Amino acid sequence: MTNKKILVVSHQFLPHISPRTTRWKLLIEELINQGNQVTVLTGTNPKDVSKKYNILYFGNKGVSSAVNTLRLDSKNVNNSFLKKNLYNLVKKIYRIIFKSIAWPDYAMFWIFTVIKNKSKIPKDFDIIISVSLPFTSHVCASILQKSMSSKWFMDIGDPFSLKDNSFENNRYLYSFLNYYCEKKYFRIADKVIFTHKEASELHMKKFKIHTSKLVIGHPISIINPHFIDSSNKFRYINLPIKIGYFGIFTDGVRDPFNYLDNVASSLKDNIHHYWYINDESIKYFSSLKNRNTHIFKTMIPREDALKEMINNFHILLSIGNKNKYQLPSKVIEYISLGKPVLHYAEIPSDPMYRFETLFDNLKIIDKNTKEKDLLEFLKIFQSNQFEFNYKEFENYFSPKHIIDNLD
Repeated sequence: MTNKKILVVSHQFLPHISPRTTRWKLLIEELINQGNQVTVLTGTNPKDVSKKYNILYFGNKGVSSAVNTLRLDSKNVNNSFLKKNLYNLVKKIYRIIFKSIAWPDYAMFWIFTVIKNKSKIPKDFDIIISVSLPFTSHVCASILQKSMSSKWFMDIGDPFSLKDNSFENNRYLYSFLNYYCEKKYFRIADKVIFTHKEASELHMKKFKIHTSKLVIGHPISIINPHFIDSSNKFRYINLPIKIGYFGIFTDGVRDPFNYLDNVASSLKDNIHHYWYINDESIKYFSSLKNRNTHIFKTMIPREDALKEMINNFHILLSIGNKNKYQLPSKVIEYISLGKPVLHYAEIPSDPMYRFETLFDNLKIIDKNTKEKDLLEFLKIFQSNQFEFNYKEFENYFSPKHIIDNLD
């Protein structure tokens, strides 16, 4: 793909950090490298963002600032117990209200903002690419696409109307509307990008999407040879063995219960777990019996997290979802660092099984995994025999792979 004028519609974007904003930062850089002109339409204030692309920001700066302040303050480790609980209460009330009335999701008001500023958006784009989460981005793209002769590509993060848990809105109130609009958008769109085969097949079957529209655009990461070199120099023979988890847990989608009960509980005291999670995720450890080998940390910025992963841990831990239609992007980033990666599969159909044989630094574990299996896995790194599979990683998880497939 080259010499195209492309509009990326993404309510969430930099400087907000999430798997989707990180993904599209990399994809936009690849689009530019291939000679395209990119404009990002966003509802996130782009203050202090260094960029090689145009930004159209339509949003309420006051509201955005207040929400961002609340988000940062709620994570401030120096807050008092009372203040932390007050912030958490406000967040819960906010979510309850929006889960009850908002459609299609929490970003619903951005639709009106985009409509209000529609005349300020150029109409000469060759391609519109809309990015979810949130689904609101697709709604806005559909509105803009009506007045343009552009092709429309949809990049799907998680399922929307087909979700089994952690719904984006009130499914009892909006079930029909969710399905109707999603089906309509899939019919109109020229390309629909899914992160893996299982999600693609589910939507193709439910919405009768023509196979010519489907693109598998796996979670992506950029290989940094310096990171891999640093990982290779790590002293894997040192004790205790440190296992690091970075992320959050979600009811009905991903939680640590089975890993803790079936694997962690059987490990000796010379294997320690470090959990970089948010306050809401700590509830999943309330019944943990042996806390001596479990250390809880607050979530840290991505760049700091990468340094921690490379320099301080023997193993990086990923816990799979309880359905095969959502693929954690974190595990792909883990693999790209050249560190040993354990991925706990909750279900036999976990999508990561497809990649286990491609990367020697990835081991899929389950409820039957024993300590000796983990120690055996580490031997290849302790003896300095590990070699990173650059070619296969580029073939599956590079930004170039996705952009090339869009042609």
